[in-house]
Amino acid sequence: MKFGRRYSKVTVLMAMLHGVLIGVAGVAVIGLLLMGMKGKDGSVAGSEEVPTAGPAPAQVSAPDAEKPVRLFAKQHGVFTSADAASQFIAEDPSLAKAAVMQVGEQYYVWTAVGLRESDIDPSESEGTFRKAFTAELATCGADGAGKLWEVLNGTELSQIKNLATVQDGESDDEKVQEFKKNITAITAFSNDLHVVKLHLLSHYSSPDNCVKITF
Repeated sequence: MKFGRRYSKVTVLMAMLHGVLIGVAGVAVIGLLLMGMKGKDGSVAGSEEVPTAGPAPAQVSAPDAEKPVRLFAKQHGVFTSADAASQFIAEDPSLAKAAVMQVGEQYYVWTAVGLRESDIDPSESEGTFRKAFTAELATCGADGAGKLWEVLNGTELSQIKNLATVQDGESDDEKVQEFKKNITAITAFSNDLHVVKLHLLSHYSSPDNCVKITF
């Protein structure tokens, strides 16, 4: 006795097709689930990989001696030649401690240089006014005047005088020693902090020296 059931070819083909469709649908469902999981993780297909953030590069600041200094001068006049500026000083005894500053093609007669606006007291009766400027000292180390930044930022005359003394382990370079001698000479010439700053600045801002003055 045969218990097997006979199926037509059409029935067999339909069963096979049904199985294929179920398999394709299963793969599609799995693919959609995987894509959904990626979406939850914040991943986006085709997006560039973002590198893990590392430590920020260290910011190296310039030494104080190379930083520009903002200053103020007491100005009496401006001339187109050094001779005219010198003649102006010679005709006025009150300008005995003035200095002529060459900036570009012009010559300025100043009698004081201060770190703050309040350091300079202009006078209408004298015809003077406060002149703001910036001194760039980046190359002064090569001229032995690496401590000029400390001079210009000093608030006491004693601070500047101390720079003329020999410090332990300090270089005995000839230019450094010349800088110290200049401090000694100028502090002997005047005990006014703002006059001392003026003349040291004047010496080191001449055309062949290191200080660059801009307005």
